Amino acid sequence: MGAPSPAPGWYPDPSGAPGQRYWDGQQWTIPARPPSARKVLAIIAVPLLFFGGLATGVAIGMHWDEFSTSRGSSHGDLNQPVRDGTFEFVVSDVKTATSWYAAGCDTPSVPRGQWVIATMTVRQHRNIGKEPEFFDMQDQELFDAAGRKYAADTRAARSMNNEAKPHLDPGFITTVRVPFDVPPGTALDRVELHQPVFSGGLLSGGATVKVS
Repeated sequence: MGAPSPAPGWYPDPSGAPGQRYWDGQQWTIPARPPSARKVLAIIAVPLLFFGGLATGVAIGMHWDEFSTSRGSSHGDLNQPVRDGTFEFVVSDVKTATSWYAAGCDTPSVPRGQWVIATMTVRQHRNIGKEPEFFDMQDQELFDAAGRKYAADTRAARSMNNEAKPHLDPGFITTVRVPFDVPPGTALDRVELHQPVFSGGLLSGGATVKVS
């Protein structure tokens, strides 16, 4: 006695071709049902993802080579140039203040504790492209001797510099003041300076300046 005939329904094409064919209980019908759209998309997407990922990896590798060869020193002291990506910083002064008066303003900017104001110059070390970059105050950080981190105060920075994200036009140097609000008597250790994270397509690693 032979094996029972399968119930009517859709089954993989017995010829091995893509898609399915309908078994009516006695014979295979024609034509075959095409593969599902999801399967077709999967077949197309896999090689695209592979080659797209490969191309992306090559592009990132090219940018990283350019980044690593142009970084320069990322650690220094006051009045020494340090670099993060394409940005070069020179911190000339770090001082404390209990208040700050903006130009033309009679109301002082008062911190919760005390201001630590880092004055520095910023420039594009390599003028890649023709578009201006910007220096973002909120990316800058101050560390105390205990390793505690303080973010720059963007509201006070806007008052001190008339903007919180000064533009860096190619070939020009910009002087900025970066304020931090810290508890009185905080023992300072270093500032960590950053270009925008993906500025110019390059990843930002941070430049450190000792201020202790």
